[in-house]
Amino acid sequence: MRRSTRHGARPAFAEMSSIAIFVLRRLAMIVVALFVLSLVIFVLLRAIPGNPTTLLAGLSGGATNEQITVLKHELGLDQSLSTQYWIWLRHAVVGNFGRSYFSNVVTTSLITSRVGATVELMIAAVILGVLISVVTALVCALRPSRVLNRFVVTGATVGIAMPAAWLGLLLILGFSVKLRVFPTRGYTSIISHPIAGLRYLVLPAVTLAVGLAAPLVRFLRTSLAEELGADYVLAARGKGLRWRAAVIRHALPNSLLPALNFLGIIAGSLLGGVVVVEYVFGWPGLGSLALNAVLERDYVVLQAVVMFAAAAFMVTTLLVDLLSMTLDPRLRRAVVH
Repeated sequence: MRRSTRHGARPAFAEMSSIAIFVLRRLAMIVVALFVLSLVIFVLLRAIPGNPTTLLAGLSGGATNEQITVLKHELGLDQSLSTQYWIWLRHAVVGNFGRSYFSNVVTTSLITSRVGATVELMIAAVILGVLISVVTALVCALRPSRVLNRFVVTGATVGIAMPAAWLGLLLILGFSVKLRVFPTRGYTSIISHPIAGLRYLVLPAVTLAVGLAAPLVRFLRTSLAEELGADYVLAARGKGLRWRAAVIRHALPNSLLPALNFLGIIAGSLLGGVVVVEYVFGWPGLGSLALNAVLERDYVVLQAVVMFAAAAFMVTTLLVDLLSMTLDPRLRRAVVH
């Protein structure tokens, strides 16, 4: 009995070791990717026409060339790009991303004050988008119809092609201006004030969820159709299993695994959609913070927001992969071997 226990423990230990190595490799790749991204963003931002010193001088009612030169020196913008990047990187490694040029507030404080609103919006959009996708795919599977399938495919194509800003404006025009059901713009925390927060959350969450659900429903519908044609489903149907049970018990769980990976990939599109949606609905999150930083040429704030968003996306993708390996033993075996 002791020998069998030892031999049984070895494969489990080898599997855990392989997964640990996989995680360490992914973390190393994340560090390298963030370094490259920081360099690219640093250079691209300074290639944008305009600079913060001119805008700051304009806020003070105009300034002389000597005052602008002094201001550049105070902000460190009179140094070479390589020197500026090295100074920024050296401080960023220890978590110091600098202060905003305009508000003189630490960028980490600006991010922490805005990240809650963005996370709240993204969680609501993901939940709503997944529900729409799963329900739509199930309806197509349980009620197979050419008309329904064409309607779903057309709707998904329109959802993919539809700009988030245009959809948001349509929702505001219909539900805020005409029907007066939801407020036009603004934000209230759903944690502090659930009812008021939900009223502000519905329209931006729906706008963001449509862009997520449109490609996901097409992928999930195709994956579910492939599973329904698999041998194990046909064998179960031959033994008398009802169609509804075959879809819900067997085909749907197996089709959700590849859909989970696909969701992790397209979740990155939420980062771009958040900027537009937050601007349209006056949502005080990271997206609106980044947009204001672009307009003000606030390099420090925009660099910090981009790095934070990129790191969050990469870590989320890693967590999705780990969850997929937990649910699918085949993926764990692929990592081990």
